[in-house]
Amino acid sequence: MEAEPTIGLSLSVALRDATAVVTVGGEVEYGTAPQLRTMLLEFAQGNTGTVVLDMAEVKFLDSSGISLLIQAQQRFDAEDRRLVLRHPSSRVTRVLEVAGVADMFTVET
Repeated sequence: MEAEPTIGLSLSVALRDATAVVTVGGEVEYGTAPQLRTMLLEFAQGNTGTVVLDMAEVKFLDSSGISLLIQAQQRFDAEDRRLVLRHPSSRVTRVLEVAGVADMFTVET
């Protein structure tokens, strides 16, 4: 399943058993975050046990993207589901560290 491309953001989803792997590319920022937020909300409310965000191709993450990830993590925790950040780029990792929220997430390197 592929989402409609938003300028600066690409999303694709692969479903495997009870896991959804969302490959995120480009920029996660104010103008693009709503599309990813909507997708994650649907997964949090659905029957997917784990959602993996493959973030290897994310080039930019701003405060809107950080907020989106925090809210998604909280939602998944509340629904007793797992959210995993897979292969975050060094830029994404650094932004999360500087913001002081890196420890909130399960990260696969």
